Amino acid sequence: MKRNLLSMSLMLASLFGAAQPLLAQEPAQVRAISASTSIPDPAAQIRAAANLLRNNDLMGLLRTMVPPSQLQLLRQGYEEGRSQPITDEDRAEFEEAIAKFTAPDAVERLMQEIEPKLVEARPQAPGAIMMGLGALQMALSSPDAELTEEQRAALRQAMPGLQRWLTSTDFLSSLSMRQALTLVTDAIRGTGLDSIDELRMLSLEEALAQAGSVLASAKQAVRIYGLDLDAIADTLAVEVLAIEGDTARVRTTITVFDAPISKEVELVLVEGRWYGKDAVKHFDFNIDHHSDS
Repeated sequence: MKRNLLSMSLMLASLFGAAQPLLAQEPAQVRAISASTSIPDPAAQIRAAANLLRNNDLMGLLRTMVPPSQLQLLRQGYEEGRSQPITDEDRAEFEEAIAKFTAPDAVERLMQEIEPKLVEARPQAPGAIMMGLGALQMALSSPDAELTEEQRAALRQAMPGLQRWLTSTDFLSSLSMRQALTLVTDAIRGTGLDSIDELRMLSLEEALAQAGSVLASAKQAVRIYGLDLDAIADTLAVEVLAIEGDTARVRTTITVFDAPISKEVELVLVEGRWYGKDAVKHFDFNIDHHSDS
């Protein structure tokens, strides 16, 4: 469970790093290029995405991160999916799944399932933490580890804070788990969705608005375990390294466990906006492929 929480937290922190810098620092040559052409500022676009993510505005974030033409295809696919017939089996499966989180005694029922697993894991937790930290130390010292020098330096700086977090946070606390489940179940219950028919009635904007409220509660749940993702995002900076025609290169940096973690990202200009070079490869929301999703 510790490993899952750490992986989720660092994954989300990386997402903030790529999409949510709150401070942009641009070299003089980049400012000159931006001033002399109509090429949009990638740092400004990233800051806009950051604000949307901070406000849990997933529809706004989607508009920022997907080209208009592809967003239209995605929207068409979503509408096609809404028009598909709903079977009795679909209804039963959805109602059974959603009831686990929306029933009045949802937290109690979930705790009944989870508590035995927490009890079983507690004696093993200290040893598992030491083994995990040991593995990280070996990766730092091993020339065979698939780490860049920048990543190695960042991990070395983060190790003391990471160790403090892992050894001082009770991830297996029943109280913490109950608090986290209460936040999540309250959020899901607050959507008012009890059936797949009600879900199908939602437009894309409405569905993502509901998802945004659940995201806000998920952030609160993670905070119970000592990670404030919004606070991590507040440390984030982006530096525009170069803009050459329809390509750009930026470096994002966040501070996690008192260590700066940086990553360079290549961007390409599509339909007047900047998008990650790797992400563009997946911008193909073909209706035939997605209509039943």
